[in-house]
Amino acid sequence: MSDGSNGTSDLADDLEAEAEAPPLTLRQRRRDALLQDALVFCTVFSVGALGYAIATLVLDEAETFWSVSLSDGLILSGLVLAELFLLWNNGIRQGVRGHSIGKHRVGIQVVDTRTGRPVGWLRGLWRGLVVAGLLDLALAVIPVGLPTVLRRLTPEAWHVGAFAYVAVLVLLLPLLLPTDRGLADRLSGTTVVDSIDTTTPSHRSALLVVDALGVVGVLAVFVLYLSFLWPLIGQMPGLW
Repeated sequence: MSDGSNGTSDLADDLEAEAEAPPLTLRQRRRDALLQDALVFCTVFSVGALGYAIATLVLDEAETFWSVSLSDGLILSGLVLAELFLLWNNGIRQGVRGHSIGKHRVGIQVVDTRTGRPVGWLRGLWRGLVVAGLLDLALAVIPVGLPTVLRRLTPEAWHVGAFAYVAVLVLLLPLLLPTDRGLADRLSGTTVVDSIDTTTPSHRSALLVVDALGVVGVLAVFVLYLSFLWPLIGQMPGLW
């Protein structure tokens, strides 16, 4: 009898402590939203890489599992699809609805600094292009020579390694400094404000499964890729 009473008391204490916990600040929720969007990004990357691997193995009988795993096309296909998703999720969707998937889950939205309303698909797309471009540039810093989209689709003469380090700084500074507006916000005239989290429990559970699959997929791709590129690890890109 005492065990049941203790269990009920502990549950009540936990609920009371949770109710008394201070709410997350806007900056903390923005970081949480970034993590949520990153996890979905990983899932889309995994789908793109898996699609490339299946198509290559089916269409080219000379290809093997290991040759596909080592192919730059595997990484590039995942990045292309994931960055297109980024343009939609953090660009068009965010411009029209005011929030990405991650921001919706944590209860914040992106609005025009003057009107307080979503900025529309065109300005949202511009904001998404800025974010996707910065991310793609920053990925070049990873010391394994990743075949990023911009480096593959632009002339060699345009490649300046210093841009990658600048992009990393631009992405990290809003997370490190006491500011709620990053470069994408300043260029598109937007700001992040409080909103209402209307994600249903079933939708949230489905997203948790998507997140887990994304993490597993990215780890699988990079473990295979890195296992053959170990000698390159530590070779940072030059400035030019």
